[in-house]
Amino acid sequence: MSTQQEVVNLVAEVLEQDPGSLRLEDHFVNDLAASSLDIMTLVMRIEQHYGLGETPDEQLAQIETIGDLVRMVGMIHEDEPSVAEDFVDIAIASDHAGVQMKGQLAAWLREQGYSVTDLGPQESLSVDYPDFAERVARRVVGKEALCGVLICGSGIGMSIAANKVDGIRAALVSEPLSAKMSRQHNDANVLCLGARMTGIELAKACVQTFMTTEFEPGDDGRHRRRVQRMMELARK
Repeated sequence: MSTQQEVVNLVAEVLEQDPGSLRLEDHFVNDLAASSLDIMTLVMRIEQHYGLGETPDEQLAQIETIGDLVRMVGMIHEDEPSVAEDFVDIAIASDHAGVQMKGQLAAWLREQGYSVTDLGPQESLSVDYPDFAERVARRVVGKEALCGVLICGSGIGMSIAANKVDGIRAALVSEPLSAKMSRQHNDANVLCLGARMTGIELAKACVQTFMTTEFEPGDDGRHRRRVQRMMELARK
């Protein structure tokens, strides 16, 4: 079992959650309703499990999500240094029509400080977009990437294909407001763009908004309830 999955299992154990329902982007307070005592108990459990020393206060202050905890363990736990390297912020792919935009976005995202894995293609030869949609989708549901970005000519094919993978909520957007709403209300985990429909600067604005907007469950939990209901449809 990877360290990443071990950490997720420990979070589930301490917070009494289903491990399969946990995502790396889950915020301990906002999404999991964890108290400060819960978080301290979790950190102590992690320290015991891996035989780590007491976690410095400055590191504790940076732990807000499950992904933060995974990265912390990956940096400290020398027996498996690959954990921090395997997990990335963004998995990105395209078809032949989106190769140029993909390259531009990947380079720009790295400049912004995000870790990015480019899952292809690298040339503009004709390819089948479902193959590349699946590559990104599997990384996201496998908790190897925080989220995904997919690009084809219109973005439509990529969004349809990605949404066939259980656990994916892919949103096709063409401007920042849609990107914001897809995160706030739908908890989208894959952003789809049309290279022939959206210019590069607008695409960057969409991605930036997507990456900096958090899911809002709603004061009565309505958005979380609707997302859960939506995901249940794929399992019927």
